[in-house]
Amino acid sequence: MLEKHYSLSCAARLIGIDRRALKRWLAEENILLPRVRRGGKTMIRERDIERVIAKRRDARLAARA
Repeated sequence: MLEKHYSLSCAARLIGIDRRALKRWLAEENILLPRVRRGGKTMIRERDIERVIAKRRDARLAARA
């Protein structure tokens, strides 16, 4: 089964943040962005987006406790 990929801008829109913030979050989680299609478009795997969201959510919950 093929894994779903999103452009950096589209993924950031779905999450509700700026694409630069998403790129920074991905770098902080050591998630590389190797998927580049013709035209220089960076593609992010759906599971990487989910991983970053989960880590951010867990960090927020830990900060509140």
